[in-house]
Amino acid sequence: MKFLRTLTAVAVLFLACSTASTARTGSTCPSTLAPSLSLRCISFLGHLYAVADINLESQEIVFTTSDDGKKETFSAVISSVSRFGVKPILVTNAGIYGTDNRPLGLLISPKGKLHDVNTQTGTVHGNFSWDSAVFQISDDGTASIVPASSWRDSRHTIAATQSGPQLASLGKINQSFQAQSKWSFSRTAIGVNQSNRKLVHLVVSRNAVTLFELATFMVNELHCSEALHLDGDLSAFYIPSSPERFLFSDPGERIVTALSVAKRRTE
Repeated sequence: MKFLRTLTAVAVLFLACSTASTARTGSTCPSTLAPSLSLRCISFLGHLYAVADINLESQEIVFTTSDDGKKETFSAVISSVSRFGVKPILVTNAGIYGTDNRPLGLLISPKGKLHDVNTQTGTVHGNFSWDSAVFQISDDGTASIVPASSWRDSRHTIAATQSGPQLASLGKINQSFQAQSKWSFSRTAIGVNQSNRKLVHLVVSRNAVTLFELATFMVNELHCSEALHLDGDLSAFYIPSSPERFLFSDPGERIVTALSVAKRRTE
């Protein structure tokens, strides 16, 4: 997302993560993690991915943005969401913001809807407007990804973020992607498991990958019915319980919109 990406600086700090010589082979990522975080490293068609498997029956995803239009550190995000009783075990960048450091697309946080859905199209708006879609969670604990153009407000939606492009729908890779594309970045994505809508896969690539390669991984390896590209270039997971903190790299950056994973709160 070149001019709208949420991570924009480089400070690479590699974290040891076992690689596999063939596709479909997973290995445990860092061992010093919160027991409630399921994290795998998977080598697939020459690229390495970290996958956080999020069970919405026991965990929750919260989307937030800075209050004053300023970028925050990852640790500041954790401090901020603690006001809502959320204790993140993983944080990453999510959603799109403009030059004023305000959300540019739909964002539903614990505070409510902070920005309405954005249906602008055209290359001037970057990946955000290329098959833009909304990842959302309903109050029944199920997740879904719907095109921005068909999204409808509902009192049952408790969390949502808008990004683009949509990587997959109905278990099929976005047909506008080209297999021969050379446009590669490290990327972050989110997908909904095709057999269980309460199981969400959050993905970050260690290597630079194309949208086609990322979509192929989400559909063929993780078996996602729907998947959405969250960010491109310098994407990372921030894991508070890990001594290294960042997987796979420390972006040395401040973020505006954030995705936090935490143990589900009891009512």
